[in-house]
Amino acid sequence: MKYIMRTSFFLLTAVVALLGCFKSSAQKSSDNYANAWKDEKIFRVNKEEPTAWFIPYQNEEAAKSQNPEKSSYYLSLKGKWKFKWSQNPANAMVGFEKTDLNDSKWDEIPVPGDWQMYGYDYPIYTNIQYPFANWGINTDNSPKVPEDFNPTGLYRKSFKLPSDWGNKQVFIHFGAVNSAFYLYVNGKFVGYSQDTKTPAAFNLTKYLVDGKNTLAVKVIRWSDGSYLEDQDFWRLSGIERDVFLVATPQLRIQDFEVTSVLSNDYTDGKFDLHVKLEDHQPKAGTNTSVAVKINRDGKVVYSEEKKTDNTEIDFEATIDDVAQWSAEFPNLYELELVLKEDGKVTQAISQDIGFRTVEIKDGLLKINGTTVTLRGVNLHEHHPETGHYVDKETRKLDLELMKKNNINAIRTCHYPQDPLFYELCNTYGFYVVDEINIESHGIGYDLDKTLGNKPNWGPAHLDRTKNAVERDRNNPSVIIWSLGNEAGNGVNFYNTYNWIKKNDPTRPVQYERAGEEFNTDIVAYMYIRIKDMERYAREHSDRPLIPCEYAHAMGNSLGNFQEYWDAIYKYKQLQGGFIWDWVDQGLMKKGKNPEDFWAYGGDFGPDDVPSDNNFCMNGLVTPDRKPHPALFEMKKVYQPVYFEALNLKTGEIKLTSHYSFDNLSNLKLEWIIEANGKEIKKGTYGNLEIEPLSSKVINLNLPDFEPEVNVEYFVNVYLKSKAEKDLVPANYTVAYEQFKLPVSILREVAKSTAGNLKLNEDAKAINVSGSDFKITIDKTTGWVKAIEKKGKSLLEMPLEPNFWRAPTDNDFGNKMPEKSAIWKAIVNDFEVRQITNTQDILGLVQVDVDYVIPTLGNQTASVSYKIYGDGTLSVHSEFDFLNHRLPEIPRIGFRTRIKPEFDSFSYFGRGPHENYVDRNTSALVGLYESPVKDQRFKYARPQENGYKTDVRWARLENSKGNIIEVSSNGTFGTSAMPYAQESFDDGGEKEQRHPEDVALEPYVEWHIDKLQRGVGGDDSWGALPHDQYRIFPGLYSFDFTLKFDF
Repeated sequence: MKYIMRTSFFLLTAVVALLGCFKSSAQKSSDNYANAWKDEKIFRVNKEEPTAWFIPYQNEEAAKSQNPEKSSYYLSLKGKWKFKWSQNPANAMVGFEKTDLNDSKWDEIPVPGDWQMYGYDYPIYTNIQYPFANWGINTDNSPKVPEDFNPTGLYRKSFKLPSDWGNKQVFIHFGAVNSAFYLYVNGKFVGYSQDTKTPAAFNLTKYLVDGKNTLAVKVIRWSDGSYLEDQDFWRLSGIERDVFLVATPQLRIQDFEVTSVLSNDYTDGKFDLHVKLEDHQPKAGTNTSVAVKINRDGKVVYSEEKKTDNTEIDFEATIDDVAQWSAEFPNLYELELVLKEDGKVTQAISQDIGFRTVEIKDGLLKINGTTVTLRGVNLHEHHPETGHYVDKETRKLDLELMKKNNINAIRTCHYPQDPLFYELCNTYGFYVVDEINIESHGIGYDLDKTLGNKPNWGPAHLDRTKNAVERDRNNPSVIIWSLGNEAGNGVNFYNTYNWIKKNDPTRPVQYERAGEEFNTDIVAYMYIRIKDMERYAREHSDRPLIPCEYAHAMGNSLGNFQEYWDAIYKYKQLQGGFIWDWVDQGLMKKGKNPEDFWAYGGDFGPDDVPSDNNFCMNGLVTPDRKPHPALFEMKKVYQPVYFEALNLKTGEIKLTSHYSFDNLSNLKLEWIIEANGKEIKKGTYGNLEIEPLSSKVINLNLPDFEPEVNVEYFVNVYLKSKAEKDLVPANYTVAYEQFKLPVSILREVAKSTAGNLKLNEDAKAINVSGSDFKITIDKTTGWVKAIEKKGKSLLEMPLEPNFWRAPTDNDFGNKMPEKSAIWKAIVNDFEVRQITNTQDILGLVQVDVDYVIPTLGNQTASVSYKIYGDGTLSVHSEFDFLNHRLPEIPRIGFRTRIKPEFDSFSYFGRGPHENYVDRNTSALVGLYESPVKDQRFKYARPQENGYKTDVRWARLENSKGNIIEVSSNGTFGTSAMPYAQESFDDGGEKEQRHPEDVALEPYVEWHIDKLQRGVGGDDSWGALPHDQYRIFPGLYSFDFTLKFDF
């Protein structure tokens, strides 16, 4: 009964949708489209129907170049256009489309580009709320669109047609226009379009004249279509992708659909081609044929020519032993499609195709019959200077960085990208989840509210779905369709799902908001916790779980990422996920320094502009594509080969390949043995013949050596590429691991007692001095107030406990600054209860300080200092925070400030990049050195940064070779920067701050910690670090030693 009711509901809503389409079609004969931009039923007027993306060429040779500039049928309109801005459509110039209009005094603007990037009105960043929600617009009453402030851009462009286009059909293609536009040619209305992320094509033939032609475009910033484009990104407007003209013969190839899958147990290629012709001739041609050819590496594997007097024609073939396409082996074939009349070539097309089968089989996502794991990331179209227009070089750089960092899958959040993106993914090998340009998050998800369940919005949902699927279906990289993002569920998504499954049965369809309803082939819950992923895997076997978003990489984030993948590799039903997201969406803006900085939401426009501030800064790379520290962690966790130590005494390890198709023979193994971070031995391993999705035990045959006392030995194992492949150069590290060798001999090193120590005490301080040093302990606070070495004062602030860190974005999300605020300045509440000093017979001085902390309910603490004859200072601290009423603690450690001349920092610990207790699997224990000024990572909003974990010792050194060293019996965490912790701290609530707001200080602030809280990363709006990375109230002790080598 339930099934019958649902089917009947589909039929009813389908009829409603069709009626909407008929109404829209009827309106095409009307001259009145003035209000189309606020009518959800009108979204296309005189537009060509969506087709596959291709460029027509005049002959086969030109087509084979796949370079539009080689086509005599192509004319780019990219470049400077005349531009005039107005505050709203009503105020836009009347008659701007007229050919005799004098536009010589109009501004000029680059196309493609968003006009906000060139000083017209302002960018707006919001996540969920509609960008016009603050201006008296009740968005519950969609499609209510702002009319008072709704910026409108008028564009004009003149052009002349090539002389040989006289007897051809001429079409204009707009790659993307945001959000709605009216098109005029030579003063005449041509058409209207919405859907900002798919092409709009119009036939201009009847509007064109010999000589000069004038193109006029009116672009409206917000339309009813904006209700379906509530994506979490910058709200910009303009002509955002390429504009060009194409000419075709009167009889032309209008469209073609390629189906290239595998057959015969995935060994052969099954090729089906459906070609649609369109005839504009007064009478039908008498001798028309279509020729098809498939080439690979210059060899023709299929060729056929068919005569036809129909407008549709089909081809099919089997390619024996076909070279399969996958992200690991993106084997492509060249499809040549040629139209002939009377034996003469009139139109040629070249398209790269790939043979692969995508299916949900045995409840798993499989490519070519093999399970795959999607090591994915979400990718917005973003450029810091041009907004939503991304040039080819930047697109290729993105993919190169992704390849080098072991990403194999991309979700096009939350709309189809420019066609060039898919061409590059086809060529270099990426699995693409292609998402339809639909999001209505600001409306809500309730069935009685969501546009996804309102029949009057059904035609618009279906139109956007067709636009994307028809354009991108010939790309082998597209393995999954996504119905949209955060737009609720309901009848409109049931219909779009059914339409896709009928028109493209070769790909799965996913939709996160469908949950586990029927209209998603993949369960794609976003930000699902690890325990819930594991529960799903244990309880379900019909569909895979692949989170469409997880690991929210906002600011200093991506903690516990390894734990996600431990679960993913444990359960076959878990097949990867897509990190949110790839690039910080910062826009370049001049600062007050006047250095450029990355602006985020709230940095533009008047005070009442809605904004979600820096919630757009969630990238693994900066806006100019420099790596965040989290990118290194992602690369390590995403690496396609994992290592396990079995017997390190003999060098026996196990390698597990997570490649689905590639044999490890394409990689070479190198190993290095380090002693306290210094290389002492290295070697290689022979050929790695390890099949995909399998494991093998190998022996590195490590050499014998005599271990030294108090030296740690590690073996680092690297897998490197043998040859250049798919944007990854030869000799590039693809995977690596570090193992501690079980050969260390540890003995306690006696501290020097030589020297004649003098102990002096007065009412304010205890002074301990030796031959070339003096240490002063303040009796009021109990902290080391001053250290002098050879007459030089070293400290700019006392050495004192510290229990705070500058809050990260995730900290603000889970309210750490509010919940743990008591720890921020708690050191000021330590009251000295007793301070004593002793000097033994060898001269060693010990100072013991006992504290009570009234604001913590009279909890206690103690710090003991031992001062040795050479000035070495040992610190032993104990903190009794065992009180269940206390909140968790951000960090436990000490800090001080050192003279700025100590500007070189070195350490033996995890590095070289910033790392935290829950994000350090990528950071190998080693010996690292760099300037203090380079320790900072400039997050777009200042926050905790620059940390290092598992440190054995750390040193600050000046240009004279004077060294201050800290060490501990165990490992500790540390950071050293010429900035104050307070400069990175917004206070109790986030502020609109940027890197330039952090003052460079005349000292080096040095943190020496027993523990610091993990950064977390499950999400940035409430998720805590995992329990094992949190610091709960309890008893804590911490020892460390300071030495001075001058």
